[in-house]
Amino acid sequence: MLGLLKQKVDRQALVAVCPSADAVAIARVRRNRDTPPVLELCESHPTASLSVQAAEIAQLARSHGLDKNLCATTLGLGNYSLLFVEAPDVPPSELRAAIRWRVKDLIDFHIDDAVIDVFEVPNQKATGKNAMMYAVVARASVVRGQIALLAGAGLNLDVIDIPELALRNIAALLPEDVAGVALLYLSARSGLITLTRQGTLYLSRRIETGWEMLAGDQDHLESKLDRIVVEIQRSLDYYESHFMQPGITNVVVTPLPEGLDGVAEYLRDQLGVAVRGMDVGSLIDTEQSFGRDVQCRSLVAIGAALRQESVEL
Repeated sequence: MLGLLKQKVDRQALVAVCPSADAVAIARVRRNRDTPPVLELCESHPTASLSVQAAEIAQLARSHGLDKNLCATTLGLGNYSLLFVEAPDVPPSELRAAIRWRVKDLIDFHIDDAVIDVFEVPNQKATGKNAMMYAVVARASVVRGQIALLAGAGLNLDVIDIPELALRNIAALLPEDVAGVALLYLSARSGLITLTRQGTLYLSRRIETGWEMLAGDQDHLESKLDRIVVEIQRSLDYYESHFMQPGITNVVVTPLPEGLDGVAEYLRDQLGVAVRGMDVGSLIDTEQSFGRDVQCRSLVAIGAALRQESVEL
């Protein structure tokens, strides 16, 4: 979403470095002409505290040669807002200024402290109102902090994205994405439901359930999964009623840690649609086998490294 200064580096591979409160996930995807992309690197490293994160990232950059490629990153789920707002009827050159006025009363900090980007939502049903679009809003201090963290580690930071669009990149590889697919992603403490079709993100919904909550309370597992079922069904209903697309009848669950089995089967029984789990190795060529735990903790980084758009602000 946020284009940054480009340097002369190897552009055939994109590195993604995605720090969170207690870990750093990294991935590198190489694209050569006339061959499918290859996932060369996929790791997640716990960090004891934010104070040592910069040193950990710098060490990873040196040991894996991450400074030889352009770098992407994503904002953490709690560090930005994704707002569905009415698209202003203004020339493209005035769009971002008009969006700032749209969102200033929707955020809990001053608009002068906000960094904003936008992306469109296609194929909306005519309702007598203007079309809607997404606005990504983050505090400038958060963005500057992430830039400083990664640039300080010697990385060639090129773009800051959001997890929704990173997951969209992965969903675009699914065969179900041709007709439309709902993707359920769970991080350790929260999650996302994204609805995409043919590489376009239409809808995203955050949920407060993460895989730690599921793994840590097996006695109440079904009640927690039932809350996810409700959120998925609401998303599917909204998609069908607001966009000029056929209803989505496929749900894919992103990799979960070892020990969390049967989630896809339970969701399928409750939703009455096709639900299956995902293995990243079946979607993209890899130089080695990556287990469920690694895929789970590094999925957003993999999606960020799959990024192909060039966005300049």
